[in-house]
Amino acid sequence: MPHQSKNNNITSRSGLLPIVLGVTGHVDILEEDIPFYKDQLSQLFTQLKKDYPNTPLQLINPLAEGADRIVAHVATEHNIELIIPLPLPEKEYVNDFPDTVDEYQALKKTSSVENCFELPLAPGNTEDNICEHGLHRDQQYALVGSYITMRCHILIALWDGVENKATGGTAQVVQFQLAGTTNPCDHNINLLDPVDNGPVFHIDARRLSNEFPVIPSSSKWLYPEGRSEEDYKNIHGYIESFNSETLRENTVLLEKSRNYVIPENNKLAKTEKNILDTYAMADVFAIHYQRSAHRTLISILILAGAMALSFEIYAHLIVDPFILALYPIFFIGITGIYIWHRQVGAHGKYLDYRALAEGLRVQIFWRLAGICDAVSDNYLLKQNGELQWIREGLRGSHILPAPKQDLDLVYLYWIKDQEDYFTKCAHRQHEKLERLEHYANLLYGSGLLVSIIAIVFWDLLEHAKTLHHVLIVFMGFTPIVAALWINYSEKTSLHAQSKQYARFATIFNRARKLFESMKQNTETNQLQIQRLIKELGREALIENGDWVIMRRERPIEIPKG
Repeated sequence: MPHQSKNNNITSRSGLLPIVLGVTGHVDILEEDIPFYKDQLSQLFTQLKKDYPNTPLQLINPLAEGADRIVAHVATEHNIELIIPLPLPEKEYVNDFPDTVDEYQALKKTSSVENCFELPLAPGNTEDNICEHGLHRDQQYALVGSYITMRCHILIALWDGVENKATGGTAQVVQFQLAGTTNPCDHNINLLDPVDNGPVFHIDARRLSNEFPVIPSSSKWLYPEGRSEEDYKNIHGYIESFNSETLRENTVLLEKSRNYVIPENNKLAKTEKNILDTYAMADVFAIHYQRSAHRTLISILILAGAMALSFEIYAHLIVDPFILALYPIFFIGITGIYIWHRQVGAHGKYLDYRALAEGLRVQIFWRLAGICDAVSDNYLLKQNGELQWIREGLRGSHILPAPKQDLDLVYLYWIKDQEDYFTKCAHRQHEKLERLEHYANLLYGSGLLVSIIAIVFWDLLEHAKTLHHVLIVFMGFTPIVAALWINYSEKTSLHAQSKQYARFATIFNRARKLFESMKQNTETNQLQIQRLIKELGREALIENGDWVIMRRERPIEIPKG
């Protein structure tokens, strides 16, 4: 069960992964239906807070008239943080609701200044052509709908259920959420990637413009094709589990982790500081579970060796019930450790939290480079099982626009720092692998040598029974120890990890040289540098994703044979 938070003001805590809600709905809502909508929304928010008590809720809401405002009012009553993306420049946006500007401004003040921002113009739109009602202005509303659905986990829709093709309308935004959409600002999205959006909480709604006599009385969940309620409960449950763990934070370790990524983190804007805090949480817990999984593996292998040794001693050296009894005792110890390990899930949590941390690292430096791409749209895209929660966790870290560009931080603390790190790791892993292979070969060779001695001097050893039996035990035990040694190497993926570290070092080395060359070339523009950093991030995400999947396929198990 998740640990209950002792801090009721969850939204004030940094470093937590939010569950992000979005909203779409009709502008011409019947006033008499508003109490019903508020009741349904209140039930939804209450249930979400009950199910995920340690997880902050955020609401992306443009604060248009009608549905948006209704949801915003209820959300603020439930202390849900508002994120306000504006489809148009504010001075132009308020012209769409001249009679309710005061309500808009009042709701806007319930959120922080940095949480309200204007979206860029869609391709083909200008400041002039969006001023007139028509296609260009509608495209801006479609843009904000796309923005919401690409960043929210749950979309709230106050909708009459009528399908239409109106650009930027409620029906289109619901379709964005359920069937996926290409961001009008990004033509690089792979259309063959799976639909990765969340469910829609559909509240039946009536419109003034339609003669719809039935009073709304129900709400229901809509899911993307092939997905179910259970899928999203699992995803949100993983996010809640991570947040419940962050409540057991170690301040010293967190500060060390923050400084490891960006020592000058006092220069960061609020959003980047929050992402860095989340990174630190994930990093600290990844290290904790990595050590736990490593201790478990070592313990199991040692007990497996002790079990084999006790059997060899009983069979060839000391025929004593006590020696034989050690065999099942060690076996029970292995089983107990294995069951405990499975219940704690240390191996899986280590890999999940490491993947989350590395995704957050890339997201920070992309944002510092002024890149608007979301890591969640580029990471583990084909993994819709247990790993999807990582993408969903990353989704909530990239809601606000990127801050002012700071390429010096990107160069110093990502490109150059990671090159140094992976170069050292590749060398260290290679040396460790060589030592393990040397010891394994030594054990195999020793066993073979002793077996040859036993055969050559068989007649002499027949008169030295104790020595003979000791040699037999040694012959049988050394290959077992060597096999356990190799098993350790395989479970820790030393060979693959050594090669991967070397490849990472090469990638970051090349990126550093290209970056330095571009900076020195006065003809290089910012877009070229951003392209380099974007490609570097994608390479890092691909390599890290492959590493996570590879390690997941090698879980800790009870040795067989």
